[in-house]
Order: sequence, then structure tokens, then C-alpha cells
Amino acid sequence: MADAAIEASLRTLTAEANGAPGKTRHVEVGQGLAPRVAAWVAQAHPDADHQVICDAHTADAAGRAVVQALTEAGTTAQLVVLPPQPGEDYLLCEDGVIEQLRERLAPPPTTNAIAVGSGTINDIVKMATAKLERPYQCVATAASMNGYTSAIAAVLSRGVKRTLPAQQAEAVFADIDVIAAAPAYLNQAGFGDLLSKPYSHADWLLSHLVRNVPYEERPARLLDEAYDALLGEAAAVGASTTAGIGLLTRTILLSGFTMAIAGTSAPASGGEHLVSHYWDMEQHCRDQPLFGLHGTQVGVATRLSAMLFEQLVAVPAEAIDLDAAVSRRPDASWLEDLPRRHPRLTPAVVEEVREQITAKQHHGDALRDELARVKAQWPEIQAIVRAVLVPSARIGEALREAGAADRPSAIGVERDHAVATLRVCREIRNRYVALDLMEDLGLLHDAAARVVDAVER
Repeated sequence: MADAAIEASLRTLTAEANGAPGKTRHVEVGQGLAPRVAAWVAQAHPDADHQVICDAHTADAAGRAVVQALTEAGTTAQLVVLPPQPGEDYLLCEDGVIEQLRERLAPPPTTNAIAVGSGTINDIVKMATAKLERPYQCVATAASMNGYTSAIAAVLSRGVKRTLPAQQAEAVFADIDVIAAAPAYLNQAGFGDLLSKPYSHADWLLSHLVRNVPYEERPARLLDEAYDALLGEAAAVGASTTAGIGLLTRTILLSGFTMAIAGTSAPASGGEHLVSHYWDMEQHCRDQPLFGLHGTQVGVATRLSAMLFEQLVAVPAEAIDLDAAVSRRPDASWLEDLPRRHPRLTPAVVEEVREQITAKQHHGDALRDELARVKAQWPEIQAIVRAVLVPSARIGEALREAGAADRPSAIGVERDHAVATLRVCREIRNRYVALDLMEDLGLLHDAAARVVDAVER
């Protein structure tokens, strides 16, 4: 039932694209799709030379099959396997890789790129083709993230994990057999990423209510039915059943559309994503391997975020102390302490962080005025935010049912490190989230330790 409803939503969304550049106008979820990929691409771009962009793993999973199908369809196709950058163990979506692919695709203008892969490959091709103002198509090899149908990309740029504007894939093909055959941890990562939806929604609402950030009901609510169904199929996702992976894949694709509609990642990315991005930045700065896939880390952080939200919405209005808040942040002098607050980041990245938090953090009278408005409206804000949350216990249960990591230590993040991350990760992005309000109210420092200790117990 949920699959049919999601398919109907996907058909509506692709029809709304109406062939506009940079929009997804075709989505196909099924089995044995390589010939369908070739047929669609050959009809849409009959005179193109097709570059099938993969990494070493996705070439085996689907890339070679797509090249073979394109060749049998009478088109010109070449397999392009992107290697890691010198000195790196795995491929990253970063400025240098994107530029190298852009240069490769630039001549001639008839070159058409087909991304075969998941998060990293899709984002690299998405950014390179967006710079060339050309469409691209995507063949998903895992339901590990929701960027296939989004118009943004996660890029490591100058040491900072950034969400940058790009374009949607012109067409997305998701072969359930290929995705179900992917290593289980990849699809578990996608499940973890999707679990964040109620909390990213709550962060978006909070930013709207506190900072008047634009908010749209349609993208915020588009995933509600699919999300509820997915929670009920967590065990099927973990077991890689066709039904479970099919639902996960369709939900992943629908989630990407919510961001494209909103023109921001806010429907699917809140404070829990800052935790994951922060861990990535730290590890990159120290030339250390990542703790896990983005979605794996997001799943862990979502459980923490859920517990933080529960503590925030339980605060009574009379406990909001304006004088205490202003005394903690009377001016911007505390920013001089940023290097100590971010000991695992390089000095250059700390300066990038300084720019982000300076643009977001209020001080003195500005902070007092904002929190006075929050205090006056707090019962209403509490009710609105509480209405979209899912109990944190249900998130922990779903992660365990899916076989996914459910606590920081499960991915190698020690207790004190996890606590420190919750206390400072809000500073890396100029986006207002619940972590900002909790810090301004003087709640975050102790709450961070409580929730980490609770999940580790």
C-alpha cells in the first residue's frame, strides 16, 4: 500500500518537472533495469557519447551491465572508473575530484554522463555536470542516501563539509535486485539517514518560529506516510528483503524530492546531520578514516537528537532566564576560544567555522530580544514542535531492528568525543537548529552528557 502511494507521488513529482532543465523528469524502480536505462537514455540523447561514471565497486555492481546495454542499443558508451585522490584510501566528493571530472566531460558538448553509484559518485557527477549546465542520469546501486533526486550535493570544500546547490538527475533508475545485493551496511545507512526526518522537520519548524526562516508544509509533510511505513519495515530492511529494500528505495527517492521542492536540505537535514558532518571534518583534518557512512552516523546522531528534543520541549517557560543567557553570551569575545573548542580541526577549517557561527550567533541585547520572544511564545512553540516528534525509544528500536549502529561507541566514537561533538557541532553551519536554542538557554552542555550516557547504557 505504501509502495503504491509513493509511486503515485513520484509520478506526480516527475510530471511537475515538465522537462525543465535540472529537474528529474523520469524515475523508475524495478528489477533488471539495465536495458530500460539504455532505452531511455538512447531515446533522450540519441547523438550523445555516454560516459558511465563509477568507482571500482559500482562498476562491478551495475556499471558494466549499463555499458553493455548501451552498446547493444547501438550507442557509444565508455566505462569511467574514478580512483581515489593520491594519498586517500577511498573516493571523496571534493573540489579537486569534481573539477577533474568537469574537465573530462567538457569536450565535446555531446558527452552525456551517467552516474552509476550512490552518494559519492552521484554527488561528484551532479556537481560536475551542473557546472557544465548539462543534464545527467543516475543508476542507483544502494539505498544509502537521499541525494539521487535532490538538487544539492554534500561536498568537502576547503576542509568543510558543505551542502551546495547543484541540480537533480534528469532520470533516476533504481534496480531493486542490485540494491538488495549491496552490502547490508549501505542500505542500513540509508535507513539511518531517513530516520532523521521528524527531527529535521522539528529543526526546520523551530528555525521558522524563532528566526522566521521560510517554511513550506508540502515538502515538510510529503514523507509522513512513507516514514511511518518504513519504521514498521525496519527488520525487512535489515534482512535485505525485496519488499523492505523496495520501500526503502522509494522512500529515499521521495525524500530527495522534498529537498528539491523546498530549495533547501531542511526537510531532511537538521542538527543530527551536523553531528555526522562534524565527525567527517575532524577525521579528514587528521587524515583518519571516517567512523562510518554518512547515513550510519546520522542514524546514531538521530537517536541523540531525539533525546535532546525531548529534553528541550519539556522545559517550562518560566525556566527561560534571559539574564543568564545574556551573561553567557554578552558579546563575541568567546569566539577567540574556537581553536580550543575544535581541537581536531586544522586552523584553516577553524577559521571557516568562525565565519559560520559568527553569522548565526546572537549576543547581548539581540540575544535577549530573541529569547524574550521565544519565552512569550514558548507554549505554542512547544506544542508545534512536539507534534512532529517520534519518541526516542522508537528510534533506538528501529535502528536495532534494521541491524544498524545505534550508539556512538558502535562506530568507534568514544563517550567524551561524542559529548564534545554535541556541544560544538552547531558552530560549523549557518543554520539555526535546536542545538542553538539549547546552547543559548544554557541547556546543551549538561544535556549532551546525559543523552550520550543514556544511549551508551
